[in-house]
Amino acid sequence: GSNKTEINGTSTILSGLEQGTRYYIWVAAVSSDGQGSYSTRVSQTTYTVPGNPTNLKVYPPLGSCNQLVINWTAPPTTEDLKVWHRVFINNQIKFQRTYETIIGLKALTANTEYNVTVVAFNNAGKGGKIKGNGATLPE
Repeated sequence: GSNKTEINGTSTILSGLEQGTRYYIWVAAVSSDGQGSYSTRVSQTTYTVPGNPTNLKVYPPLGSCNQLVINWTAPPTTEDLKVWHRVFINNQIKFQRTYETIIGLKALTANTEYNVTVVAFNNAGKGGKIKGNGATLPE
């Protein structure tokens, strides 16, 4: 379908658009003398938030009772938007923005279980997440 939006000024924000959809836009000036001719049509595809990270593994490295290794597979990149991740440990942000898919946690308590959540983001916003848990080794 086609929607017509009247604005005062030379810019506006189009909201309520569907992710991953191509939109065509053209404009025409309107004055008391009537409407002018339309501009050249331009198009833009809206971005898509990333899907879920997968294959989350949380495990202690051999020989260490106070460390964990976390690794996962990032969701596919969409529209050439680089994906980053926010990592939560026991519901607290541990890494605000990491592009890595393997990280180490140090200075943890021995023989303790930790809950891990990895959330994917890109410039379109918050995407999917994956949850898991792992425990440090006893001393």
